[in-house]
Amino acid sequence: MNQSNNTTRLRALKCGASALVLSALVAAVAPSAAMAQDAPQAQDEDSTELGEVIVTGQRRALETSQQIRRNADTIVDSITATDIGAFPDKSVAEALQRVPGVTVNRFAASDDTSHFSAEPSGVLVRGLQQVRSEYNGRDTFSANSGRGLSWGDISPELMQGVDTYKNQTAEMIEGGIAGTINLRTRVPFDSSGRLMQMSATVNYGDLSKNYTPEASAIFSDRWENDMGQFGFLANIAYSDVTTQSETIQYGRMGVFEGVFGPGTQYIPSSVGNRETEYNRTRNGLAFAGQWRSPDGNLLLTGQYNRSDFKNEWRERAIISYNADMYALPVDFAYTPGGARGQWIPTPGVGGSPFVFDNEGNFRSGTLLVQQTDTFWWGASDAEAAGIAVNDQGVNMLQPCYSWQATCTNPVRGGDLNAVTRYNETSNMTEDAAINLKWEITDRLRASFDVQYVNSEVENYDIEVGQYTFANLFLDYTGDRPVMNFSAPTNINQSAGGLTNANNYRYNHVMDHREDSEGDELALRADLEYDLGTAWFDSLRVGVRYADRSQHVRYSGYNWGNIANNWNLTSGQSAYWNIDRRTASGTFTGYPTGLYETRSFGSDFFGNTGQYVFFDMDRLANHDADLLSYDRIGAGQDQWRPICTRSGEVEGCYRANELNDVQEETSAAYAMLRFGGDEATIAGIPISGNIGLRYVTTDVTSTGSLSYPVAFSPSTLACTPTTPIPGVPTVPGSIGCYLSADDRAFNSGGGSRSTAESSSSHWLPSLNVKFDIAEDWVVRIAASRAISRPDIGLLKNYIEVSTSLPGTDPTDPRYVYTGGAVSGVNPTYTANAYNPYLEPVTADQFDIALEHYFADVGSFTITAFYKTFDNYIQYGSYDLPVTNNGVTRTVRVRGPMNGDGAEVQGLEVAYQRFFDFLPGAWAGLGIQANYTYIDNQGVTNTNLKVASGGSSGETAQPGSAGSVLQVDRLEGLSDHQYNVVGMYEWGPWAARLAYNWRSEYLVTAVDCCVYLPIWQEAAGFLDGSVRFKVNDNLELSLQGSNLLSTETRLFQQVNDSSEGGTLTPNAWLKSDRRVVVGLRYRF
Repeated sequence: MNQSNNTTRLRALKCGASALVLSALVAAVAPSAAMAQDAPQAQDEDSTELGEVIVTGQRRALETSQQIRRNADTIVDSITATDIGAFPDKSVAEALQRVPGVTVNRFAASDDTSHFSAEPSGVLVRGLQQVRSEYNGRDTFSANSGRGLSWGDISPELMQGVDTYKNQTAEMIEGGIAGTINLRTRVPFDSSGRLMQMSATVNYGDLSKNYTPEASAIFSDRWENDMGQFGFLANIAYSDVTTQSETIQYGRMGVFEGVFGPGTQYIPSSVGNRETEYNRTRNGLAFAGQWRSPDGNLLLTGQYNRSDFKNEWRERAIISYNADMYALPVDFAYTPGGARGQWIPTPGVGGSPFVFDNEGNFRSGTLLVQQTDTFWWGASDAEAAGIAVNDQGVNMLQPCYSWQATCTNPVRGGDLNAVTRYNETSNMTEDAAINLKWEITDRLRASFDVQYVNSEVENYDIEVGQYTFANLFLDYTGDRPVMNFSAPTNINQSAGGLTNANNYRYNHVMDHREDSEGDELALRADLEYDLGTAWFDSLRVGVRYADRSQHVRYSGYNWGNIANNWNLTSGQSAYWNIDRRTASGTFTGYPTGLYETRSFGSDFFGNTGQYVFFDMDRLANHDADLLSYDRIGAGQDQWRPICTRSGEVEGCYRANELNDVQEETSAAYAMLRFGGDEATIAGIPISGNIGLRYVTTDVTSTGSLSYPVAFSPSTLACTPTTPIPGVPTVPGSIGCYLSADDRAFNSGGGSRSTAESSSSHWLPSLNVKFDIAEDWVVRIAASRAISRPDIGLLKNYIEVSTSLPGTDPTDPRYVYTGGAVSGVNPTYTANAYNPYLEPVTADQFDIALEHYFADVGSFTITAFYKTFDNYIQYGSYDLPVTNNGVTRTVRVRGPMNGDGAEVQGLEVAYQRFFDFLPGAWAGLGIQANYTYIDNQGVTNTNLKVASGGSSGETAQPGSAGSVLQVDRLEGLSDHQYNVVGMYEWGPWAARLAYNWRSEYLVTAVDCCVYLPIWQEAAGFLDGSVRFKVNDNLELSLQGSNLLSTETRLFQQVNDSSEGGTLTPNAWLKSDRRVVVGLRYRF
């Protein structure tokens, strides 16, 4: 009861606080972090002249970033946009990849390598994914199963700077063991007077061939009267970008031992060409207001930020299937006379032999399917006709493929899938905050901060696969594999082949939805007292409270088969062909206008052809729902779209698709600043801070527990077993030995469940800076940090399953009394997430040598080391579960806190302008950095946090059921570097930036091939040129992916301990983008 009352009061407090914040904004308030975590400032906010803010360029931005690093309390690298609207890259993630130790993910999801994105989608710091995201030193997040922000949501036009903290101070909000990335927006007191500026750009992609607009505007003003100084700022940004990616991708690699000759050969189970168009729209708003009292002792700042992000992608793919790898272990290999031999590809009788390279990789040949008994194609002509016929009424599938037929050429053309997919994601994140800074006395200062964050995520994803047949000639003798199709062997297609809809069937429909929301109320108070001694500067203390709730509704991927080749269903021929519109039996006929014949292909794919796809506009209009069993009265799996399925308990979602988590955190800290000109050791000035932060975390996860289904009457029946000569068996059926307790425990149904957990941590920190000589600094940083589990991993849903022994009397689950079987102990298991997970802790150390030899001239080298405890990994644990008064131990598989590990590395950075060169040559400059990272013992979690299923099992090993061993952390490249050439002289400014990273593991378990996927080393080149026409107008030209870099992926086919053999997986290409723009200052 107390818990319920407290929750009600907290909800009321959240609503009241948010109303207070928004009301105060209207009255005149806006952005600034709390005193205890001020955004780094290179200079006093009032000292910046309006002309300086607008007219400065690359030099001033780099100078400001350099000052931030030099004056910071800990290790921090900063990107600064001193010119309004002149952020150095087209997205925050693109800019962050220039920072030493930061890499980006270019896939739509890290475990889905099929969808390559032109814009980076994720950020890693020092090879780790546990990155904390902040807006102006405060929490920000997206309401999905993760914990941080979706980086695509951020409008770079609103940014004043982005700071990457790589170690901690006691005043910083906990949560980032990889690092903390703070996004800073502007406030009106940043300028000395009125500011008005507008910018507009046009984007063009060489693959998408679309022109799209972007625009932003800022208005800022400040004034003074008897009541004090006032300021107001409004900044808006709109961005519409269309990009396209093209992918050639192999399915799971088939391993063949001695099948095509001595040694090992590799043939992909499928080959696909995929074309994906992304249309991303983003709206950003930043409003700010400030007031300073006449005596200057009070500064009130308020801020409202909002981002609306919509990403729509339209995808078409042609995929040819050559072998069946379904449900095979990841270490499976085809052998002569071994399992699944009927699925070994063949060139057919009289066909040219396959060509392999020296490493056994397939190079060229016609891939036909060899089997006579895998699919049920009818035991007679009549049964074959019941599966599928062409438009002449002839069996589509030759009777040769019945079980009782004999054939001289038992091969056929492979399955060809023309797949159409539409995905639309909408994210909204807004936060409102008020901060009051109060100079109580000359030596005592206070800061009070209130923030409310609200986030929403919606997603609709739908795919239709239309299958036909074709012979595939695969030619990988060039740089990339090329598919060429011809009429399928032993298939009686209708005239027109791949262009005739009558030759296609609706193989499957798959839909998915998400509708999630989250919010947070955060309160903070800080106090600082100037000590004024030779050694001790000030003492800071503070407290913080945050209440976050997240309700994730994330469906499973709802796949259902319509018509197939692998079993006989009475009357299937009536709906096998997608152009069947005549009612027959329960089948009511397919609606008209659902498909289209269109051209597909490109120079990258090596050819162009005509295929029949589901109409994309109809797909976006949810018209795939017309294939529901309730609409057409047919379908092998009786597919029903989400929102019409059985078992949905909350809107469109089942119990196992809901995740309701509330998290309360409390923190208190004390931090002593020390140092100054008189604080020296051996004559070396020393400064820094030492502090301690205490944090508590309370998690409440609400979900449900699903009990094992009740035993069937046949299972409960006690009957004698039938003896098998020479095979020992128990004398009775399993029903003879099941206890009354186990029968009661297996009742089916379920109950609501609430899991509560608490943890607390002491987080010490020490940061020391030695000014060893003029312009030379040695910096040491040490701290303990935590990273809380992703929200998705805290899901509270358990579905218990029961496993019973067979008739083998040696099965250890049988209970013996007096030498005779007297009972049985069923095995109870579950796949689940873990609401009792504790935060990961890290002890981290940095030592840096920094040389500042010019206003824009520095050399830094930083060595770092991190050691972890409670690292979250996949494992198993025992959980007692009680049902009907009976308690049983359930072996649960899922995320759990595991052993520690280490990451260490080195970062080197250099920047300068060559001012010593004569004349215009002095405008030349360079930025360069290099990062080396070594992973020792940090293992991949192999966990998927967005699963809508009942489990928290490995990151979708899928039907393979197991995972291969890898020796690398996901996303971690051993080596990476950036080289940026710069020029700024007179009205001209130019920049050419190259980013390179070495080979790395993209995912330990890919969503679709179930194997580890690696990306080979790759580099990307971007550039820009700006010309200042006059004091008001600037023109710009920017280019991204200027080299049109082709990304190559490889799949690992055996354990790393066995060599970790890599075979081809994918070839990916995205747009080369050009952006033309102008900025005008009024």
